[in-house]
Amino acid sequence: MVLRNVFFALVCLSCVGTAIAAEAKKPADPLAARANDARGGIDDVVQFDAPQIYQSLPPNKSLLTSPRFCVVDDFNGKEWKSRLNSYWRLENAKAGEVTMELAKEDARGLRPGHSLKMDFDMKDRQQFALYTSLERLDMSQARFLAIKCRLEPKAKTKFEGRIRVSLTDWTGRSVTRDITDACVDAGQWKDAVLPVEFFKGLDFDQLSRIAFTAIGRGKRSRASLWLDEIAFFGNNKVGFESVLDNLKGFPRVVKDYEGKKQLLATRNDDKFLDLIGRSTWRFFNEAADKNSNLVLDHVKVGDSPMAGVYTSPTNIAMDLMGTVAALELGYIKKPEAEKRVGEILDVLQKLKRWNGFFYNFYETNKLSVSREFVSSVDNAWLAAAMIVARQAFPGHVARESGKILDEMNFGEFLDPDTSHIAIGYDMKRKGLTPYHYGMLVTEARTMSFIGIGKGDLPEDHWWYLFRTAPEAWVWQTQKPVGTWEAREGVGYFQGHYVVDSKKIVPSWGGSLFEFLMPTLVIPEGRLAPQSFKPNNRIATEIHRDYALEEKGYPVWGISPAALASGRKWIYGEYGIRKLGAKGYPDKSVIAPYVSFLALETLPSDAVKNLRKMLQEYDVYGEYGFYDSINLRNGQVTYQYLALDQGMSLLAIANYLRKGAIQNYFMKDPIAQKAKKVLEGEKFF
Repeated sequence: MVLRNVFFALVCLSCVGTAIAAEAKKPADPLAARANDARGGIDDVVQFDAPQIYQSLPPNKSLLTSPRFCVVDDFNGKEWKSRLNSYWRLENAKAGEVTMELAKEDARGLRPGHSLKMDFDMKDRQQFALYTSLERLDMSQARFLAIKCRLEPKAKTKFEGRIRVSLTDWTGRSVTRDITDACVDAGQWKDAVLPVEFFKGLDFDQLSRIAFTAIGRGKRSRASLWLDEIAFFGNNKVGFESVLDNLKGFPRVVKDYEGKKQLLATRNDDKFLDLIGRSTWRFFNEAADKNSNLVLDHVKVGDSPMAGVYTSPTNIAMDLMGTVAALELGYIKKPEAEKRVGEILDVLQKLKRWNGFFYNFYETNKLSVSREFVSSVDNAWLAAAMIVARQAFPGHVARESGKILDEMNFGEFLDPDTSHIAIGYDMKRKGLTPYHYGMLVTEARTMSFIGIGKGDLPEDHWWYLFRTAPEAWVWQTQKPVGTWEAREGVGYFQGHYVVDSKKIVPSWGGSLFEFLMPTLVIPEGRLAPQSFKPNNRIATEIHRDYALEEKGYPVWGISPAALASGRKWIYGEYGIRKLGAKGYPDKSVIAPYVSFLALETLPSDAVKNLRKMLQEYDVYGEYGFYDSINLRNGQVTYQYLALDQGMSLLAIANYLRKGAIQNYFMKDPIAQKAKKVLEGEKFF
């Protein structure tokens, strides 16, 4: 599947803290919810003097419970890992004969609680440093760096050395400040509270490291140093607010009751979808970096709001094609759309690449690579966007899109032993992944289609893809049936499953996303009347009937989605196992975006399903439908993902404008050359 993030680069959980959820109490008047703040109820600014910082919390409360603190470490976690999930390391430890331990003593008296204790013995001018990564932390709205510390000279000695703290930003610039006098006191914890102005010259939008350095002076410097409760401090939700100042916009409310009411009163299905499309388009206009114009991976509203300040090739593809969709739907004018696409293409030209391909994650503010992995399928969706863009906008945009497209050669990912495409290229192992996209019915078939159309992949690659997993793979959900066929000199098994008395060529995981995502650009209903057209429809019918009839769910649409998990969130792969060779689990998670994809196969049922979701759940906000509903507890994940928002918007444009995105894509010579692989194939 399209590779999703397994981390968040934005606001670490230690920086979020808890807050009163704006959605916790439903107002007596539903329309009063317009006042609900999607940022979780931002408090009024409260002024704090430096000595009061730790007193802002009761002594028995962890700093992690307060959104005013972004905790670097309280040393109550496991091993030597900070709260930012980075290890503490010693530099030049031998010089000071340094020993370290997690002492069973907490600076604020928490039980159980720990602190870091270091014993050292240094000669004149010797020094050592303790440091950890800040993981590109954005603390632009912080007011203080606060540290609980205690420095005790050894018995009958006087400490003449110095203790210093330094911060380093993404450019490598460091600023150091002395905290010796703030920490010296035998037997007493002290507060070293430094206003961020003391670190003038640093870019607090992206901090990379914090270090504590001990320097020996005089004949000997022998002491014990305790550290605890290292944190940045600011006004409410300091971590989130630090990220927010880089964004074009953010939702104002958690639940859009007024928008929901308008939708439920709209009887005309086309108008209903158009209203949703307008809200969905707002995500791409606002959830983007105000300088780079790159769309964010996700935003989460309400309690513990988040903004994923990184992006991927697929996210950018959804933004580009979403702009074309907005143009076709009349949400923006052509000059504005063309300018918008051109600006994004200009940024793409600046990004670091591997052999013409884009890395899987980039930071939206500094444009640096977040993960040195190159995903083949994510680049394929960006290639699809280049095709759509160059057909929608002749001239400069077409030329720039063409340049990017020409520099992608999908043959780089082809495994000659299997004729399958590798999932990607891993810079750490300096090679292709050992795993491949081997099944035909997945979203990755778009990559095969484009690669063949470009001439990067041989046409016979299509026939090497598995219609069903090989019969010898006894772990698959059922034994396939079918016949052996031959095309382009390749013998392949035209197999299928029988699910609920219906023949179907399965996907890998059994999610509807795998069956239908390619239809955003490829009109399979028109080009593949004996293969993908019936297969996609049958898959949709089985998904609908499985949920509504077999499981008794009120709504349907099982596919990968974000799922709330306390203050965290997880991205899960969900499906109907019997529809997949491997089969993802059904955990009663419904993804609204799936209903938009189903406009291609069962439009009336899809709209009916969306209306039912609106009636039953608080699933609608300023940017349209939220990402998922957990039917086990009725909990909505108040989050928007660029990928899922994009799929929804493109599907609406295709439905309301008679295949607008598909038409641009198929107009291109690449698609015209590739379409013959769909012609004449018969699944059953």
